Amino acid sequence: MTADHRFMIKRLQGLETMFASFAQTTRMPYVECDGDTYDDQVYVFAEEEEAKKWAKAYEEKKIPLTTVRIDKEQMLMFYSSLYLIGVNRLAFHNGAEFSYLPLEQVVTVRRPEGDKGSLPGDNATLQLTMIYFLQELRRPDQSPEDPERRRRLQEMEQEMMANLIRAKYVMAIDVSKVEGEFDPKKAGQNIQIPYVKNGEGEVFQPLFSDMWEFQKFNKNKESKFRVVMVPFKGLLPSLIKNAKGYILNPAGVGLVLLRERLDALSRQAEE
Repeated sequence: MTADHRFMIKRLQGLETMFASFAQTTRMPYVECDGDTYDDQVYVFAEEEEAKKWAKAYEEKKIPLTTVRIDKEQMLMFYSSLYLIGVNRLAFHNGAEFSYLPLEQVVTVRRPEGDKGSLPGDNATLQLTMIYFLQELRRPDQSPEDPERRRRLQEMEQEMMANLIRAKYVMAIDVSKVEGEFDPKKAGQNIQIPYVKNGEGEVFQPLFSDMWEFQKFNKNKESKFRVVMVPFKGLLPSLIKNAKGYILNPAGVGLVLLRERLDALSRQAEE
């Protein structure tokens, strides 16, 4: 670590409040890939005014950002979330200029060690490719006829789809009507599957890339949700009958996976 890194890391760690740039298109931290180093970085600021100036500059590039206040007691959770979305660097504006700080040198988060049958600790590669794809796809006022943008989106989507097929997912089940203790190995229990509806009244089944995304969704302390781990090939058989598909990370990127698309991807995965 260089002397500059040590000084700036201590400055960042000493803040009582900082401000982060979030993408309005994903409701997640705005992630950018450095063109020279290929680091995946997010932008944090010591001063709210500088964060808002940064957001205004990006708005002119048709990249809508919002400034989120993060207080001291929220910082560890924020940093942990960055590990889970594949970020490895912070672009920290100290009030005068940016310093580029490796995330692992700012805070070390112990990753859960999975064993057979355990829930996935993260799907960082999938999260990162979803964020990049949806940040670009949902940008306002973009020409659908732009060949360069279409090529870029196609490449991003292909990478994301490959990660979708490789991933394992967290699925919620409602055990509030199960008599006695819930036993995941026992058939015939009265379990229910939660669902959400969009503005048109269409039904989607929530799905999660990791436990952090599930916890963002599970805000009702009275709900009796359990979670199970499902590989990609198990998604179609687990989809409730009247659902049009899944919504992956509904409290985050909200990626819609239609039944027909899942079927096509499943057949592709078997080839």
